[in-house]
Amino acid sequence: MIVGGKGKVYWFMFKKLDKVYKVPDIPRYTKEDAEAYAKTLQGAAITPNVGFTDLWKNRTSYALVPLEEAYLKRWSWGRIACVGDGVHKMTPNMGAGGNAAIETVAALANELKKMKEISEKGKPSYDIIKEHLGNYQKTRETRATAICTASNGLTRIHALKTIRDKLFAFWILPNAGDMFIDLNCDMVTGSVKLDYLPLPERSLHGTMPFNPSQGLGHKESKMVRAVKALPFLAISCVAVYFMWSICLPHMVERGIEIMKKGVEVNIGTPGHVMPWENFYRSEFVDSRLRGLAAVFASFQFVDVICHWQTFSFLTDAGIVYAILLIEAARRANILTLVSVPLLLGYNMQFLGIGTVMALYCFVHYIQSPIESFRARDLRLTDMSYTVTVLPVLILFHYLPNFGAFLPWIEPETRHMWEWIWQPFPVYISLAQYVLKKTVVPDTMQYDRKENTEGDIPTIFWTVGSLCALSAGTWWYTMAYAPYSMWTLFVPNVAATQTGDEYIRLFMQFDQAFSMAACFLWLLYLFGDMKKAGMIDDSWITIILKGIATLAVAGPGVTIGLGWLWREKTLATKWHKDALVPGNAGKVKS
Repeated sequence: MIVGGKGKVYWFMFKKLDKVYKVPDIPRYTKEDAEAYAKTLQGAAITPNVGFTDLWKNRTSYALVPLEEAYLKRWSWGRIACVGDGVHKMTPNMGAGGNAAIETVAALANELKKMKEISEKGKPSYDIIKEHLGNYQKTRETRATAICTASNGLTRIHALKTIRDKLFAFWILPNAGDMFIDLNCDMVTGSVKLDYLPLPERSLHGTMPFNPSQGLGHKESKMVRAVKALPFLAISCVAVYFMWSICLPHMVERGIEIMKKGVEVNIGTPGHVMPWENFYRSEFVDSRLRGLAAVFASFQFVDVICHWQTFSFLTDAGIVYAILLIEAARRANILTLVSVPLLLGYNMQFLGIGTVMALYCFVHYIQSPIESFRARDLRLTDMSYTVTVLPVLILFHYLPNFGAFLPWIEPETRHMWEWIWQPFPVYISLAQYVLKKTVVPDTMQYDRKENTEGDIPTIFWTVGSLCALSAGTWWYTMAYAPYSMWTLFVPNVAATQTGDEYIRLFMQFDQAFSMAACFLWLLYLFGDMKKAGMIDDSWITIILKGIATLAVAGPGVTIGLGWLWREKTLATKWHKDALVPGNAGKVKS
């Protein structure tokens, strides 16, 4: 239903036909057919207070028509060229047919102008005409095909053709935010422009700028990105081999031993710690955390090398998890796996960050191409979640983690903090949800229109604060750890023999593979931005900055600052082909 001017309301009712009809068998309907169909809808409700009967009795005109769709493989013949519905007939559900026809005419006009410029005395030969009319089709057919496909697909959703269409209509679309609006914008942003005329000034100031290299028909292939991202899967596979095949059997054996006999405390106040079996008084929860708590007791109380390494590693991991929480709150990531951080956090605890982080990077890279940020507000995060990231991380990750590792705290208390820390991803997700619903205001509707950089200070404060904490931990480790950084952080398979040493090896691999995945992920994201012309720094400069930060402040800070660099770039830079003030004259269709 569309509300028009002068009190007019335009409405459509769609019905799935019994089969697909082709020319010349496409049915034609009379007024009597329309009235007969209307009688079958008399009991249909449009809103709680308005039914189809109300619409029908107040009608001023009506018609029952078949919705035709067609796409021709050939748009020209000799000197003759067809445009609009003559070559790409689409259903009206998306309201895209008129715009598509205008765009096709613009593409034809551009080619005719080029043809005239290269022709002697303005009289092109027959072969030149054929060549340029062929170019005209090549210019338009990719976008025209994409728009036809989108429009015709929406028709099937409206007609509830399949179970998938019904699922999309009743469940996905109502919860998809502005996905449908963004789709309509995509039909326009990548459209053809008249290259021989100046752009109207008003067209340069939209919230989603025109960009001839983006929009429907120009989207980067998800399959191509998946192929490019295969190194992440390789990292995950190698991590599984070293962490699960080599380390895990010995870890399990040592964990069972600790659960039965406890551990002698070598770090902090001497004594004996017997792991708790029923901390949460729920067998469902305790049975899942019991083994983890026992294994963690090894580097809490026994292995000094692993104690230092894991303390630094888990402090850095807080930065990574903060980034994942912020990415989950981003508008561009709605309805993607990236928007469910609990899924990653839960599996990190049980499978190891090293194996899971690479999978996250793989999925994120596929689902977050640079075109996802074609409008400023698509980068924007939901402040009702973003503003809670720092406090919930401090409360549920950092405080329990520090309580579990600081050696001057009593061993039993440290073991208690370890149990409290284990399910922190669940605590964080629940706390964020409750805070959003009860305390923190939702400013998204205002921010996306009036304050698209409104979340940047909060993001920088959040990640920057955690970077400061990680840098301090890194410096403290370098200054006071009784071992070299090489011994602490570099796995040594050949020298590993005891169960505690295999636990240490697991944690070293966990850190190495997770941080490697994050570094590679940042390089991929910077590659996207460089390709889009949003970053001028050379690869040498980018890598040298990363190496310097890594040496001075550690891996967590390097990841955090690199990600903040990307965030600031997305918030302030446009794609090189975006038609915005200062760039409009540089771009051609």
